[in-house]
Amino acid sequence: MGQVVIGVDPDSERHGYAVYLDGKLKVCTTATTVEIIVEHLPVWLEQGDVIFSIENVMANQFVYRRNKKQTKAAESKVAMSIGRCQNAQMELMRWLDHYGVPYVLYKPQRGNWADADNKPLFEKLTGWTGRSNADGRSAAFFGFLALRDGGKK
Repeated sequence: MGQVVIGVDPDSERHGYAVYLDGKLKVCTTATTVEIIVEHLPVWLEQGDVIFSIENVMANQFVYRRNKKQTKAAESKVAMSIGRCQNAQMELMRWLDHYGVPYVLYKPQRGNWADADNKPLFEKLTGWTGRSNADGRSAAFFGFLALRDGGKK
């Protein structure tokens, strides 16, 4: 049995989703909460000890300096989007709590692998050569942090 670290970048529709098996990145994509819990989690539980590493979007304020917009309507739209992501994170955590699957939370961080400029670093550190998008790379970043920290924060 191995170690399975599942990185998640919460989003209201499809989460960034990355899976490390024994330290090797095996999945870097997006998935819904239902897909992660119902379809994928049983498979990973058979592979070993599972821990989720989740970007803690609940640590975000609704509107902070870099998201400050010129109009109240634009700020409201940003706030609603962040709120939806926060709710999606809470729902995922409820499912994990229900099934007794452990998780760690990491504050959002600038410089994670979501930015296209950081894609070469992502590929170098993970050995990933397949297709990736910003959400999947972000999830891989948070999974990488849990690997680095030994699943403890």
